[in-house]
Amino acid sequence: MGRPPSNGGPSFRFMQYEVTEMDAILQEHHNMMPAREVLVSLAEKFSESSERKGKIQVQMKQVWNWFQNRRYAIRAKSNKAPMKLNITPMPRDDSAAARSVPQQVAAPIPDAVPATTSASSAAGARRATSENSYMEFEAKSGRDGAWYDVGTFQSHRYLDKGDPEVLVRFAGFGPDEDEWLNVCKHVRQRSLPCEASECVAVLPGDLILCFQEGKDQALYFDAHVLDAQRRRHDVRGCRCRFLVRYDHDQSEVYLCFFLFNFEMHLSCF
Repeated sequence: MGRPPSNGGPSFRFMQYEVTEMDAILQEHHNMMPAREVLVSLAEKFSESSERKGKIQVQMKQVWNWFQNRRYAIRAKSNKAPMKLNITPMPRDDSAAARSVPQQVAAPIPDAVPATTSASSAAGARRATSENSYMEFEAKSGRDGAWYDVGTFQSHRYLDKGDPEVLVRFAGFGPDEDEWLNVCKHVRQRSLPCEASECVAVLPGDLILCFQEGKDQALYFDAHVLDAQRRRHDVRGCRCRFLVRYDHDQSEVYLCFFLFNFEMHLSCF
């Protein structure tokens, strides 16, 4: 799956006609992740376009990321419930503006699923996902430490010592990417997205799931909120900034809601 490059290069963006085509395909699949062959075909097609040929090679994982993000955004609009929260203004601090890197932010993550329920859930996960569309999972890859949607649980096993494990097939990936993962530590119920208008739910100390962008792709990683700078919203939406520290590499960045679009949105639990 590969970690995203960290060479400071510009983030990859799809062109509008590419987005339109992928949107149509997603609708045809009823908001389900298309097969790997479809993603590969799209990547090859986009790479051969007059705007990209000989310049930018579109990767299948970039297409896969777009579909995953778009599915989250659609699910956010359909599952949103109104809520009222108290807003506590945070003092503005522009001293660190020079080192800020606008990216994405997410809302708080709840406690991990208890081991007693995880083991039984993993054993019947495939049945559960087919019978209840809301029982979906995501898993943390042991290869790059990023979180991915679970396509299916292929098998499970109980070890002599430690927690049970499941063989995960990630959505949009083939069997060569399958991984045995610890149920209690690396599998959880899939995150639900929220919108920029709910930025008040993000508080210092929260554990969140958010993007970390590289030159070619952006992956989901866990992070902790260090500071929240509340600002007045405008026609573009939220202008607040959040300083977060990624758990996997301890890097710190500022995340800005107003830079979001349908490709770059926040995901909450």
